[in-house]
Amino acid sequence: MSLLKSLTSRWIWAAVLTAIFAAAALSVQQQDGTLWEKMEQVIAQGKEKVFNVQMATKNKVWGGEPPRESAPVGRELRDAGYKPKFPILIVPGFVTSGLELWAGKECAKKYFRRQLWGSSAMAEQFFKDTECWLEHMTLHQETGMDPEGIKFRSAQGFAAIDYFMPGYHVWEKLLENLADLGYDSNNLVTETYDWRLATPLLEKRDRYFSRLRDRIRTLHSIHDQKVVIMSHSWGDNVFRNFLHWITDLEPDFAEEHLEAYLDIAGPILGVPKSFSALLSGETRETAGLGILGNILSDKLVSRKARTRLFRSWGAAMGMLPVGGPSIWGNATWSPEDTPEMTRQGVSLGPMLTWRELDEARNKRDEAGWLHWLSSFVPDSLGGPKLVSEHPVKEETHKLGLDEAMKVLIEAAGPPWQEQLRDWGAIHAMPASEKQEKGCPTEAYMNPLKCPLPKAPSMTFYCMYGVGAPAERGYNYLKLDTDEAKQTEGTHEQDRDIEGTAWKIHATLHDERKGIELGLLTTDGDGTVPLISSGLVCKHPQGYRGKRLNPGGIRMVNLEYPHKYSPALDMRGGPTASTHVEILANDGFMKDALLIVAGDKLDDHIHSGVDELVAKIDLEADLLPEPQTSRTS
Repeated sequence: MSLLKSLTSRWIWAAVLTAIFAAAALSVQQQDGTLWEKMEQVIAQGKEKVFNVQMATKNKVWGGEPPRESAPVGRELRDAGYKPKFPILIVPGFVTSGLELWAGKECAKKYFRRQLWGSSAMAEQFFKDTECWLEHMTLHQETGMDPEGIKFRSAQGFAAIDYFMPGYHVWEKLLENLADLGYDSNNLVTETYDWRLATPLLEKRDRYFSRLRDRIRTLHSIHDQKVVIMSHSWGDNVFRNFLHWITDLEPDFAEEHLEAYLDIAGPILGVPKSFSALLSGETRETAGLGILGNILSDKLVSRKARTRLFRSWGAAMGMLPVGGPSIWGNATWSPEDTPEMTRQGVSLGPMLTWRELDEARNKRDEAGWLHWLSSFVPDSLGGPKLVSEHPVKEETHKLGLDEAMKVLIEAAGPPWQEQLRDWGAIHAMPASEKQEKGCPTEAYMNPLKCPLPKAPSMTFYCMYGVGAPAERGYNYLKLDTDEAKQTEGTHEQDRDIEGTAWKIHATLHDERKGIELGLLTTDGDGTVPLISSGLVCKHPQGYRGKRLNPGGIRMVNLEYPHKYSPALDMRGGPTASTHVEILANDGFMKDALLIVAGDKLDDHIHSGVDELVAKIDLEADLLPEPQTSRTS
């Protein structure tokens, strides 16, 4: 039976991937007006195949039981006597809300006010003219804001956050359950933003923090109740930066206006995924959206083009890992290492492990499309166990976080290096780490340095998934000059991108060392490691201590173990708690609804976060305050 499930799942993945990449092939071969219609036909055929496989196998594999939908949490709580108490404001996360085109080049004129991120128009424009789409999505390399003649702005309302694309829900299931409890657009709102921007630029360009302040005030005034904030992913970093900004202007704002803050899957200490994206334009799933992210693959967009795109997004800098070796370890040690790993000489500490490519040349196509497509299928679903195909030198170089960051800083060059000072909080760059210059509100907030507001009646809930392997370290090949040139595109602007001699060793697999597709993984939600999502919230030197929480905000950690539902659900079902899927997790939704209805919850711990707390000194890596000279 397990084999049948594996084969069934593999066929489903193959059908969907075939639909997507057949469309990509059409985009290379066809340039006429019927391209989009042909692509729609291919995708429709792929969906039909998936449906047919589901119907043909469900009786054999699961005894005729249909896939279970999310529980009617809202209706159940309403029937139990619960009702809305606090108004809610949602701050969405990275890449999961829509961006509308308000000004563009000639190639994009027909898409005025259409969402070129977060809708079917995105796929249409991408496949019809990939270079045009990339040009419009890339921010100005020096200012980090709008390029000349191009203007994206965040789409507004729930239509901007409910689905990423048709069929790929983000906030929709939670919105449905909130509505079942009794919420509507009067007491439930969202404040979207351009998630590409560095946090200081959100206020500078769009006055986002000012609008957020006014929206909270309005909700508080209309309903005569404090407001509950829900943020997801990068939205947590945005909202904590807002708290830092508003507290500097109005020290009592949080205490007077906020009942609770639900930090959902927030990368408080950053994500290693951002490191690989900025070094070489690569992650396990480009942009963190699973199978949908694979449209930005080498087959369609060169690594140089992707690297240029990611380095233009100030938000990507803000997601680089925060803290130094005492938190993230070094080349030989990590606080996440288990005794068994230590006995085997294996560690999660190296952020960057690399070898030089000796004599191999471009091998992207050597195994053909079938091997390339199947490489995206997890081995748990019947995908291949990959082994290295590249001849490499035996000498291996291992670098901890600080040394790896220095490689990235050198590779990125100016003006990126100057931007990193204000748009990131990097221990390897003292000017960026912020300890030297305090916590100015015009710069990115370092969560290890800058305290929360004084709001003793407020509750801060850290809500995140555990049990889903998240990226922690990377095995790279360093290509020689000829190899790097052969594997890249020829776009004029790509010539300015350095560092793409680096390439993830994606065919490297070593089960004993925990390496798959060239990646080291650790406990997390599939995207954010536990060390980032849960540590600061649980640590007495973090948000449970006086230095970073001087007002005594009540801190609660709520963890949701990741469990795939035994059904043909590409998103994992109602018990999945990976980075985006947690928003539709039954347990999470019930807790969220209980909070907004007036209940107060306590810690629910299912991971080893307490062991991490015991091993890590959060203050060990902080740089000393600069000495100021005194005159008598």
